[in-house]
Amino acid sequence: MLFMMICTWDPQDEREVRTKRANWEWPKEVRVISEYFDLQGCRTVYVVDCDAAGLIACRAAWINLLMFEIFPVWPLGATKDLVRKQGA
Repeated sequence: MLFMMICTWDPQDEREVRTKRANWEWPKEVRVISEYFDLQGCRTVYVVDCDAAGLIACRAAWINLLMFEIFPVWPLGATKDLVRKQGA
């Protein structure tokens, strides 16, 4: 299932988030469809293909640092074709 995951953090945690992200890898249960960094700062947006176990796995390492907003999504238009080609 596809999920949109919006991750936010406090500005004072910016350095820690960037350092941790540089060495972090997505769990094997999670396939990343797209990822974006908010140029205004302190937020990333991901579209991932996974199940509940994958969502738990990707939050586990970050739960004390990031705030998560996660909800199921359905692609439309050109995005739907792109996701279909990627096998989601």
